[in-house]
Amino acid sequence: MLFETAVEAPWEPYGPPMRIIDTSKALEELVRELHDAPSGFVVDTETTSEEPMRAGLVGVGVTAGGRPAYLPIAHREGTNLPYERVRDALGSLFAAPEHPKLGQNLKYDALVLERAGLAVRGLVFDTMIASYLLDPEGSHGLDHLSRVHLGVEKIPTSALIGRGRQARTMDEVAIPLVAGYCGEDVHCTWLLAERFRPQIEAREASRLLAEVEMPLVTVLKDMELEGVLVDRAFLGRMSKSLESELARLEGLVYGAAGGSFNINSGQQLAEILFRRLGLPARKQTKSGLSTDAFVLEELAVLHELPRLVLQYRQVAKLKSTYVDAIPALVHPETGRVHTEFHQAVAATGRLSSSNPVLQNIPMRTPLGREVRKAFVARPGWKLVGADYSQIELRIMAHLSGDRALTEAFSKGLDVHASTAAQVFGLTRPPTPEERAKAKIVNFGIMYGMGARALSLQMGLTLAEAAAFIREYFRVHAGVKRFLDGTVEEVRQKGYVSTLLGRRRYLPDVQSASPRARSNAERAAINTPLQGSAADLVKVAMVRIHERLLAEGSQARLVLQVHDELLLESPAGEIESVERVLREEMIGAVTLAVPLEVSVGIGDNWFDVH
Repeated sequence: MLFETAVEAPWEPYGPPMRIIDTSKALEELVRELHDAPSGFVVDTETTSEEPMRAGLVGVGVTAGGRPAYLPIAHREGTNLPYERVRDALGSLFAAPEHPKLGQNLKYDALVLERAGLAVRGLVFDTMIASYLLDPEGSHGLDHLSRVHLGVEKIPTSALIGRGRQARTMDEVAIPLVAGYCGEDVHCTWLLAERFRPQIEAREASRLLAEVEMPLVTVLKDMELEGVLVDRAFLGRMSKSLESELARLEGLVYGAAGGSFNINSGQQLAEILFRRLGLPARKQTKSGLSTDAFVLEELAVLHELPRLVLQYRQVAKLKSTYVDAIPALVHPETGRVHTEFHQAVAATGRLSSSNPVLQNIPMRTPLGREVRKAFVARPGWKLVGADYSQIELRIMAHLSGDRALTEAFSKGLDVHASTAAQVFGLTRPPTPEERAKAKIVNFGIMYGMGARALSLQMGLTLAEAAAFIREYFRVHAGVKRFLDGTVEEVRQKGYVSTLLGRRRYLPDVQSASPRARSNAERAAINTPLQGSAADLVKVAMVRIHERLLAEGSQARLVLQVHDELLLESPAGEIESVERVLREEMIGAVTLAVPLEVSVGIGDNWFDVH
């Protein structure tokens, strides 16, 4: 059955006419065709939700470069193939790693299919991830990629299901309409894969894609499928505690302001800060004088009101974004939170997450750290956490060859204490305050910190901060050469690279705008460090995941935040899991300085470290 003969659509899908596979004979023929496809085939799913753990499978689209095919499975009207028949016909083919699978955002499709009983192996090319490697700053959605690279204006999803509250789900749409839409998706994905492959090779990113990013798709899919248990009762108690804390802070804010006002209104707060109290205005925005966190932090040294408002905002955000929001994210069938991980968002190569955003759980405050107590192990199991010690500083030592940093790490010294001793010219151990100052500079340098930012963080005058940085670079001359060389390299090449060859293009280094140029230079300095650390963590995740499976372990990766990995393990496997973590994380890459990994064990995430 052809799409265009069944239903008259308001648009014409791009590409070859779609085949609707709705008979056993057509299904058998399709399986033979896919089995014999030398370059593999594209897989795409149509579902009832954008959330893979809550999505029902409606249909499957495939193409091996010829005419696309659509297998209707759960449409409310029309002829569907019995799902058991689809699963039996496609099961061994989808599960066979020797048959390459291509797609756009394959993690989503693989997770939906696995939940439906169809395991997918052999994921070799994801056009979203390929686009991300080619242009990490860009957009990577299929509609955008098709428009930019193929000149195709794809059928919008809203043309089928509508928008907003009136939107319907894909299973309510007529089979021929969905078939045409899905056929366009898989055809464009096939064409994009052909377009991106030579570009990936030209950028020398083939190994990064094949050995790190694509294996990681399966790792992240399994992590999302596993999820992590949440103690909702604890979050309920914490919510009430934070409610009381907000009431207390509200009273203090009103007292400092000399009267009540809407604390969440930037305009009312600005009126009190800058007119009633006469504090100096720092930034002007389109809507008036700014009261953002940066401004309030600067004003906090002058008056208690900005400090109290900052505290109020932090507690309010913690309560609304995490404490009150996480229970609503618990899956009704599993009782666990299934965080979604994203490979194609952060330009440095870092992973990000949503539902919830784990990376933003505040760790610098006691209240923020308390949220981690809500993530728990199931009875008889433990959470095992492992993170790299000062990974970005170690990568700095490796890339820069700086003698002082390399010596400190190689001898197992406290690198911040070592820096403090040399910068301050000490013949005694540094005080905690001196070490803290050295730590600020050690990490700040990697983010392009200048004298102004340093002066604010360390409470120094601008001249003192500038002098401190000069002394730092005298001691760490190798770091200075690396930073200057990196900026010069990006001006010449237009990009910087990580240890594994991940490139980030920064055209703004040639911008006429000093601000844009300065931002690009800071990004050029940070990317080889943060990006290399991200690459290293990804390699470790792939190796840990594969080794646990190979050894028959029940332990599984469940969360990842920057340089930290969290696993859930049966109590009886803790010793072997810890060994796997240390060996695979330390062995992920060889640096000029040793890598160190700390491992912790607990009943909840807070207790792990």
